[in-house]
Amino acid sequence: MRNFDNSTIQLITAFENIARTEVRDCLCLDTIYFLVNPGKMAKTIGKNGYNIKSAEKMLGRPIKVFEWSDDQTQFIKNIIPKAQKVEIEDGKCTVTLSSENRGSIIGKKGSNIKALRILLERNSDIKELKVV
Repeated sequence: MRNFDNSTIQLITAFENIARTEVRDCLCLDTIYFLVNPGKMAKTIGKNGYNIKSAEKMLGRPIKVFEWSDDQTQFIKNIIPKAQKVEIEDGKCTVTLSSENRGSIIGKKGSNIKALRILLERNSDIKELKVV
């Protein structure tokens, strides 16, 4: 079980109340990243994105939600849906993306890829993520 500070617990509780789903992990940066259990993504998002929009308005920050999976390859595809190819070997993952998608996955000053790496390290056996 992961230990969260009080402010993160409050964010998780607020989001769970809005989305009516259980949060598996939460990462609070400029954007709040939530990881939900398998099969709960549609319920979490809500009709026309209502739950996410409500939570963003209430919490005052952008929110990204990903679906967890026992299967490491599927988990990578869930957090990087534009991945063309995923290779995992000895705790290292290489994700192949088209050149037009690479920038959005990496993010401004590497912010997106940093968050994805943290989520992967905390929720899988993958300790290194490389985007090519």
